[in-house]
Amino acid sequence: MTAPDGAVLAASAALDSVESVAALFQPVVELATGTVVGYEALARWPSPSLAVPEDVFALARERGMVGRVDVACRAAALRAARECAYSRRVRFFLNIEPGCFADERDVATHLDAIGDDLDVVLEITERDLDRNVPLLMALVRGARARGMSVAMDDVGATPATLELLAAVAPDIVKLDASIIRSPYRSRAAVRQVRAYVRTSDAVLLAEGIETHRHLRRAKSLGATLGQGWLFGRPLPLPNPPI
Repeated sequence: MTAPDGAVLAASAALDSVESVAALFQPVVELATGTVVGYEALARWPSPSLAVPEDVFALARERGMVGRVDVACRAAALRAARECAYSRRVRFFLNIEPGCFADERDVATHLDAIGDDLDVVLEITERDLDRNVPLLMALVRGARARGMSVAMDDVGATPATLELLAAVAPDIVKLDASIIRSPYRSRAAVRQVRAYVRTSDAVLLAEGIETHRHLRRAKSLGATLGQGWLFGRPLPLPNPPI
Protein backbone atom coordinates (compact mmCIF):
# COMPACT_ATOMS: atom_id res chain seq x y z
CA MET A 1 0.00 0.00 0.00
CA THR A 2 1.50 3.34 -1.09
CA ALA A 3 0.16 6.01 1.23
CA PRO A 4 1.41 8.47 3.84
CA ASP A 5 2.21 6.97 7.24
CA GLY A 6 -0.85 8.58 8.80
CA ALA A 7 -3.15 7.04 6.21
CA VAL A 8 -1.61 3.61 6.71
CA LEU A 9 -2.03 3.87 10.47
CA ALA A 10 -5.66 4.96 10.07
CA ALA A 11 -6.38 2.09 7.68
CA SER A 12 -4.67 -0.35 10.02
CA ALA A 13 -6.77 0.88 12.95
CA ALA A 14 -9.90 0.39 10.86
CA LEU A 15 -8.91 -3.19 10.05
CA ASP A 16 -8.29 -3.84 13.73
CA SER A 17 -11.95 -2.98 14.35
CA VAL A 18 -13.59 -4.00 11.08
CA GLU A 19 -17.02 -4.47 12.62
CA SER A 20 -17.09 -0.87 13.85
CA VAL A 21 -17.72 0.29 10.29
CA ALA A 22 -20.85 2.38 9.78
CA ALA A 23 -22.81 3.13 6.63
CA LEU A 24 -23.57 6.55 5.27
CA PHE A 25 -25.90 6.97 2.31
CA GLN A 26 -25.62 9.23 -0.71
CA PRO A 27 -28.81 9.87 -2.67
CA VAL A 28 -29.24 8.68 -6.23
CA VAL A 29 -31.55 11.03 -8.10
CA GLU A 30 -33.53 11.16 -11.30
CA LEU A 31 -31.78 13.90 -13.24
CA ALA A 32 -34.91 15.17 -14.98
CA THR A 33 -36.77 15.85 -11.74
CA GLY A 34 -34.26 15.71 -8.89
CA THR A 35 -36.37 13.03 -7.23
CA VAL A 36 -34.45 10.67 -4.93
CA VAL A 37 -34.89 7.14 -6.25
CA GLY A 38 -32.28 5.34 -4.19
CA TYR A 39 -29.20 5.50 -1.99
CA GLU A 40 -25.68 4.20 -2.33
CA ALA A 41 -24.26 2.83 0.91
CA LEU A 42 -20.74 4.08 1.63
CA ALA A 43 -18.45 2.77 4.36
CA ARG A 44 -17.11 5.05 7.07
CA TRP A 45 -14.99 4.21 10.10
CA PRO A 46 -15.51 6.22 13.28
CA SER A 47 -12.94 8.14 15.31
CA PRO A 48 -10.11 7.62 16.16
CA SER A 49 -9.49 5.90 12.81
CA LEU A 50 -11.38 8.16 10.34
CA ALA A 51 -9.81 6.01 7.65
CA VAL A 52 -10.42 6.56 3.96
CA PRO A 53 -12.26 3.51 2.54
CA GLU A 54 -9.91 3.26 -0.46
CA ASP A 55 -6.95 3.00 1.93
CA VAL A 56 -8.73 0.43 4.07
CA PHE A 57 -9.47 -1.81 1.09
CA ALA A 58 -5.94 -1.43 -0.25
CA LEU A 59 -4.45 -2.53 3.06
CA ALA A 60 -7.08 -5.26 3.42
CA ARG A 61 -5.99 -6.61 0.05
CA GLU A 62 -2.39 -6.79 1.25
CA ARG A 63 -3.47 -8.61 4.41
CA GLY A 64 -5.94 -10.97 2.74
CA MET A 65 -8.90 -9.39 4.53
CA VAL A 66 -10.94 -8.00 1.63
CA GLY A 67 -13.73 -10.52 2.04
CA ARG A 68 -14.13 -9.76 5.73
CA VAL A 69 -14.20 -6.00 5.17
CA ASP A 70 -16.61 -6.38 2.25
CA VAL A 71 -19.06 -8.38 4.36
CA ALA A 72 -18.84 -5.95 7.30
CA CYS A 73 -19.56 -2.94 5.09
CA ARG A 74 -22.56 -4.57 3.47
CA ALA A 75 -23.91 -5.78 6.82
CA ALA A 76 -23.71 -2.25 8.24
CA ALA A 77 -25.66 -0.89 5.27
CA LEU A 78 -28.35 -3.55 5.47
CA ARG A 79 -28.70 -3.05 9.21
CA ALA A 80 -29.20 0.70 8.78
CA ALA A 81 -31.80 0.23 6.03
CA ARG A 82 -33.77 -2.25 8.11
CA GLU A 83 -33.62 -0.11 11.24
CA CYS A 84 -35.26 2.69 9.24
CA ALA A 85 -37.92 0.25 8.00
CA TYR A 86 -37.35 1.02 4.35
CA SER A 87 -38.46 -2.36 3.06
CA ARG A 88 -38.64 -2.14 -0.77
CA ARG A 89 -39.67 1.52 -0.97
CA VAL A 90 -36.42 2.74 -2.56
CA ARG A 91 -33.41 1.09 -4.17
CA PHE A 92 -30.25 0.46 -2.20
CA PHE A 93 -26.97 0.34 -4.07
CA LEU A 94 -24.69 -2.07 -2.21
CA ASN A 95 -21.07 -2.50 -3.23
CA ILE A 96 -19.52 -5.92 -3.58
CA GLU A 97 -15.89 -6.81 -4.25
CA PRO A 98 -15.72 -9.26 -7.18
CA GLY A 99 -12.24 -10.52 -6.32
CA CYS A 100 -12.89 -11.82 -2.82
CA PHE A 101 -14.68 -15.11 -3.57
CA ALA A 102 -13.11 -18.54 -3.20
CA ASP A 103 -15.65 -20.41 -5.33
CA GLU A 104 -19.28 -20.40 -6.49
CA ARG A 105 -20.49 -21.66 -3.11
CA ASP A 106 -18.81 -18.65 -1.51
CA VAL A 107 -20.59 -16.38 -4.00
CA ALA A 108 -23.94 -17.92 -3.08
CA THR A 109 -23.26 -17.49 0.65
CA HIS A 110 -22.52 -13.78 0.21
CA LEU A 111 -25.65 -13.24 -1.89
CA ASP A 112 -27.93 -15.20 0.43
CA ALA A 113 -26.77 -13.04 3.35
CA ILE A 114 -28.28 -9.96 1.67
CA GLY A 115 -31.82 -11.29 1.95
CA ASP A 116 -34.82 -10.35 -0.17
CA ASP A 117 -36.64 -7.73 1.91
CA LEU A 118 -34.95 -4.72 0.25
CA ASP A 119 -34.79 -3.52 -3.34
CA VAL A 120 -31.07 -4.07 -3.86
CA VAL A 121 -28.86 -3.00 -6.73
CA LEU A 122 -25.67 -5.00 -6.42
CA GLU A 123 -22.89 -2.62 -7.38
CA ILE A 124 -19.83 -4.48 -8.66
CA THR A 125 -16.71 -2.47 -7.89
CA GLU A 126 -13.90 -2.00 -10.39
CA ARG A 127 -11.29 -3.44 -8.02
CA ASP A 128 -10.04 -6.88 -9.15
CA LEU A 129 -12.84 -6.96 -11.71
CA ASP A 130 -10.99 -9.28 -14.10
CA ARG A 131 -9.26 -11.40 -11.45
CA ASN A 132 -11.62 -14.36 -11.91
CA VAL A 133 -14.14 -13.81 -14.69
CA PRO A 134 -16.01 -17.13 -14.19
CA LEU A 135 -16.71 -16.20 -10.56
CA LEU A 136 -17.66 -12.68 -11.64
CA MET A 137 -20.25 -14.14 -13.99
CA ALA A 138 -21.49 -16.49 -11.25
CA LEU A 139 -21.97 -13.40 -9.08
CA VAL A 140 -24.00 -11.68 -11.80
CA ARG A 141 -26.17 -14.74 -12.44
CA GLY A 142 -26.71 -15.32 -8.74
CA ALA A 143 -27.72 -11.73 -8.09
CA ARG A 144 -30.29 -11.77 -10.87
CA ALA A 145 -31.65 -15.15 -9.78
CA ARG A 146 -32.33 -13.57 -6.37
CA GLY A 147 -34.19 -10.61 -7.86
CA MET A 148 -31.40 -8.05 -7.57
CA SER A 149 -30.41 -5.59 -10.25
CA VAL A 150 -26.74 -5.34 -11.22
CA ALA A 151 -24.71 -2.16 -11.58
CA MET A 152 -21.11 -1.81 -12.71
CA ASP A 153 -19.24 0.85 -10.77
CA ASP A 154 -16.72 3.41 -12.04
CA VAL A 155 -17.07 2.43 -15.68
CA GLY A 156 -14.29 4.04 -17.65
CA ALA A 157 -11.90 4.20 -14.69
CA THR A 158 -10.00 1.08 -15.78
CA PRO A 159 -9.77 -0.87 -19.05
CA ALA A 160 -11.41 -3.89 -17.40
CA THR A 161 -14.65 -1.99 -16.79
CA LEU A 162 -14.99 -1.43 -20.52
CA GLU A 163 -13.70 -4.82 -21.63
CA LEU A 164 -16.21 -6.68 -19.44
CA LEU A 165 -19.17 -4.37 -19.99
CA ALA A 166 -20.90 -6.54 -22.57
CA ALA A 167 -20.23 -9.77 -20.67
CA VAL A 168 -21.57 -8.49 -17.35
CA ALA A 169 -24.45 -6.69 -19.12
CA PRO A 170 -25.25 -4.46 -16.13
CA ASP A 171 -28.73 -3.03 -15.68
CA ILE A 172 -27.13 0.22 -14.53
CA VAL A 173 -23.85 1.63 -15.85
CA LYS A 174 -22.23 4.01 -13.37
CA LEU A 175 -19.97 6.40 -15.24
CA ASP A 176 -16.77 7.17 -13.40
CA ALA A 177 -16.59 10.73 -12.09
CA SER A 178 -13.52 11.43 -14.24
CA ILE A 179 -15.66 11.19 -17.37
CA ILE A 180 -17.96 13.92 -16.11
CA ARG A 181 -15.12 16.15 -14.95
CA SER A 182 -12.61 15.61 -17.79
CA PRO A 183 -14.74 14.80 -20.84
CA TYR A 184 -12.09 15.41 -23.48
CA ARG A 185 -9.77 12.80 -22.02
CA SER A 186 -12.40 10.07 -22.06
CA ARG A 187 -13.99 10.21 -25.50
CA ALA A 188 -13.22 6.57 -26.35
CA ALA A 189 -14.75 5.37 -23.09
CA VAL A 190 -17.83 7.51 -23.66
CA ARG A 191 -18.31 6.09 -27.15
CA GLN A 192 -18.09 2.53 -25.88
CA VAL A 193 -20.49 3.11 -23.00
CA ARG A 194 -23.04 4.90 -25.16
CA ALA A 195 -22.89 2.11 -27.74
CA TYR A 196 -23.64 -0.44 -25.01
CA VAL A 197 -26.53 1.60 -23.60
CA ARG A 198 -28.04 2.04 -27.08
CA THR A 199 -28.11 -1.72 -27.69
CA SER A 200 -29.39 -2.70 -24.25
CA ASP A 201 -32.00 -1.65 -21.73
CA ALA A 202 -29.32 -0.36 -19.38
CA VAL A 203 -29.68 2.90 -17.48
CA LEU A 204 -26.79 5.35 -17.40
CA LEU A 205 -25.92 6.86 -14.00
CA ALA A 206 -23.36 9.65 -13.71
CA GLU A 207 -21.21 9.78 -10.58
CA GLY A 208 -19.41 12.75 -9.08
CA ILE A 209 -21.87 15.49 -10.06
CA GLU A 210 -20.79 18.47 -7.96
CA THR A 211 -21.74 21.47 -10.11
CA HIS A 212 -24.46 22.47 -12.55
CA ARG A 213 -21.86 22.19 -15.29
CA HIS A 214 -21.30 18.56 -14.34
CA LEU A 215 -25.07 18.08 -14.40
CA ARG A 216 -25.35 19.48 -17.92
CA ARG A 217 -22.48 17.26 -19.03
CA ALA A 218 -24.14 14.18 -17.52
CA LYS A 219 -27.41 14.89 -19.30
CA SER A 220 -25.60 15.49 -22.59
CA LEU A 221 -24.10 12.00 -22.31
CA GLY A 222 -27.54 10.47 -21.88
CA ALA A 223 -27.44 9.87 -18.13
CA THR A 224 -30.88 9.70 -16.54
CA LEU A 225 -29.69 9.05 -12.99
CA GLY A 226 -26.95 10.74 -11.01
CA GLN A 227 -25.28 11.21 -7.68
CA GLY A 228 -22.81 13.65 -6.21
CA TRP A 229 -22.48 16.54 -3.80
CA LEU A 230 -24.81 18.69 -5.91
CA PHE A 231 -27.65 16.45 -4.73
CA GLY A 232 -26.37 15.46 -1.31
CA ARG A 233 -23.33 14.30 0.61
CA PRO A 234 -23.15 10.91 2.31
CA LEU A 235 -25.21 11.12 5.51
CA PRO A 236 -27.05 8.81 7.88
CA LEU A 237 -30.10 7.34 6.20
CA PRO A 238 -33.18 9.57 6.56
CA ASN A 239 -36.50 8.15 7.61
CA PRO A 240 -38.49 6.81 4.67
CA PRO A 241 -41.20 9.02 3.18
CA ILE A 242 -44.66 8.44 4.57
